[in-house]
Amino acid sequence: MGRFARRLLVAVVSALSTTVITSSVLAPPAVASPGRPVTPPAGGYHIPAYRPAPATQRLVVCKPGAHLTGLAQQLAAECGYHDIQAAVDAVRQRGTTIYVLPGTYRERPSLAAPSGACRALADAATLTYDQQRACPHLRNLISVSGLEDLQIEGVGAGVVVQGDRPVGVRADHADGFYLRGVTVQGFKEDGVAVVETDGFALDRVVARDDGQHGLAAYATDHGVIADCEASGNGDAGIATASASDQRGDRLSVEIRGCRSHGNLIGYSGTAGDSVYVHDNEFSGNATGAVLDSSVQAVGMPQNHAMFVANRVFGNNADPYRDCGSHCPARAVPVGTGMLLAGGDENTYASNFVYDNWRYGIAQYWIPASRRGETDPAKQRDTSHGNRYVGNLMGVTPFGASAPNGVDFWWDEQGDGNCWQNNASSWGRPRSDPAALPDCDHPSSGGPYAQQGNPAKTAVVTACAGYAPGRRQPAGCTWFTAPGRPAA
Repeated sequence: MGRFARRLLVAVVSALSTTVITSSVLAPPAVASPGRPVTPPAGGYHIPAYRPAPATQRLVVCKPGAHLTGLAQQLAAECGYHDIQAAVDAVRQRGTTIYVLPGTYRERPSLAAPSGACRALADAATLTYDQQRACPHLRNLISVSGLEDLQIEGVGAGVVVQGDRPVGVRADHADGFYLRGVTVQGFKEDGVAVVETDGFALDRVVARDDGQHGLAAYATDHGVIADCEASGNGDAGIATASASDQRGDRLSVEIRGCRSHGNLIGYSGTAGDSVYVHDNEFSGNATGAVLDSSVQAVGMPQNHAMFVANRVFGNNADPYRDCGSHCPARAVPVGTGMLLAGGDENTYASNFVYDNWRYGIAQYWIPASRRGETDPAKQRDTSHGNRYVGNLMGVTPFGASAPNGVDFWWDEQGDGNCWQNNASSWGRPRSDPAALPDCDHPSSGGPYAQQGNPAKTAVVTACAGYAPGRRQPAGCTWFTAPGRPAA
C-alpha cells in the first residue's frame, strides 16, 4: 500500500471509527464460468513472495532467434524448452521458477486435437477438476494444475502468450502461484484464470483483447493483482468472483497499482467479498468498477469490499451502439464510474471520480429472487451498510473541474447507507435523491427503504431483461452515453 493510500485509509477508519458459483437464468450474465462450480479454499495459506532473479531452482524457456539482452542473455545458455507448457510439465520440485525469455508463445503442442477420453469431453458444458487436469488443453493453452509455489516470470520486454483457446493461462488448485512480466492476449474467454487457489500473485501482467476477462480469479484467497494493465477485453479487464468471504475480519484479494481501460468494465467483483481495491486507474470503459450480487450463489450477497484512492474517470465508452452480433454479454449503465449492484458493508473512500457522464457512483438493490433465492426473509438482504466517505467527485487530481453527470445515484433502498465528507466540482455533491443520509444519521426506514424508489427500480428491472442479440429492453436507459455535463 502506498503512503498516500495508507494516510487515506487511516482517515477513513478514524471517521467511520463457503461460496459456490453457479449460473442463474434469473439474472443477466455476470461472470464467465470458470468451467465448473467452485468453492473458495480453506484459507490457511499465504500470499506468495516474489523470488528475485535468478532463482536457484529454475527452468528456462526461449524462442530461437529472439534478440536478448541483460538477464535474458545470461539465461539463454540454460534454455531447455521452447514452449512454456513443456517446462510446466517438467517441474518436479515445489518452489521452481520458470524463466520465459522474449518471444511470442503460441504453444503449438497445446493446440493438438484431443484424443481418447479427452475427445469425448470436447463439447462438455463443464469439466471437473480431475477432467481439467487429465485434459488440460481442451480449454486452456497453458495449464498449471496441482503445482504449489510455481513462479513463471517473463524476462525482458516482449514475452507474449497468444493462442486459440478459451483461456490463456489457467492456474487451478495451484497454491502459491506467481505470474510476472507476461502479456496474455487474444483469448476467447479469459487471458489468465486463477481457480480455487489459496495464495497467488499476478504481478506486472498485461491482458488485452480477450473475449471476456483479461485477468480473472475465481474462488480464491490470499491473492494480489498488482501493477497490471488490462485493455480491450469484452467483459471486465480485471475480475474476482466469489473471493473468500471474510466478513470484514481480513482481506482476501488485493488489487493495486493497475490500469484497466477500454473494456466493458474496468473491474468486476461478482460476490467480490473482502476485496481491497486501491490506487488503481479505471478509465475509458463503459463502467469503471462494479460489485454485484446478481448470480445464484451460496454465501451471497456480496459484502465487505473496500475501494480506496482509485482514479475513476472518463468511463463513457458505448459498446452497445450498432454492435449487431458482437454486443456485450451483460448490461451496464454507460457513463458510470463505480456501480454497486447489491452488496453490504462496503466502503468507498478517498477516490477521485470524475468525467463520468451518467453517474459518478451508483448503488441499487438486487432482490434475492434475482439470484434464485426463494426465502421471503432474504429478499431484502442487499444494499445495507455501505459507506461513501471523503471522495472527490468531478475534480481531477490536478484540481481541474471535470463534472460527473450526477455524483451519487441511489435507488433509496436499504438501511445503514451513508455519504459523508464528499466534495464535488458542483460545490456540493449533486445527487439523486438530492439529500443523502450522512454517517451520523445513516439511512433507516425512509419512504423507499423496503423496495426502492419505484421509478428507479423500474429502470433497473427493465435493464435486467437485456440479452445480447435481442432488441434492447423497453424502459432501459443505460445503453446510450449521455452528453458531457456542462462544467
